[in-house]
Amino acid sequence: MIRYQESTISAYHNYLVNDTLTPGFSVGDPDSQEGFFFLADMVQSGEPAPRISARILDDHGVPLVELSENEIRKNSGGCIRQPPSGGESLILLFSGAPLLEVNTRSFANGYLTIIKAKLFDENGELRMESQGKSIRVYGDANLTLCTPFASSHKSSPPK
Repeated sequence: MIRYQESTISAYHNYLVNDTLTPGFSVGDPDSQEGFFFLADMVQSGEPAPRISARILDDHGVPLVELSENEIRKNSGGCIRQPPSGGESLILLFSGAPLLEVNTRSFANGYLTIIKAKLFDENGELRMESQGKSIRVYGDANLTLCTPFASSHKSSPPK
């Protein structure tokens, strides 16, 4: 007997996480008011850019920058965002070192976003790091969003 499994890959836009395609994912608690989180939300058909919301901390748990749907909302670390160029967006530390790189590639039938970063939670624990072309996720995470985060939760990510 042949067994079928429903695919969680989006026909339109995916992220590369733990060497697997996923339509969206979250690490940590996007509803938290202070702790680390990273949300790569599902992208609706017709939208070319990924939707990233995050509270990024340094390796001592000190807040650096907070993003809400690709826009910097809080920037206690003095981070600098380079304007998107050719599908690539880059956020740099004040020192000029890269903090978060988001690169979206266009294909005939959709998009693939590759994320590069080394991110820590409020306890200084490593939660995400680049590994080859993929991002590797550690600890509490939802690696497959089936609906956009904002529409599946009572509140949207903190702004």
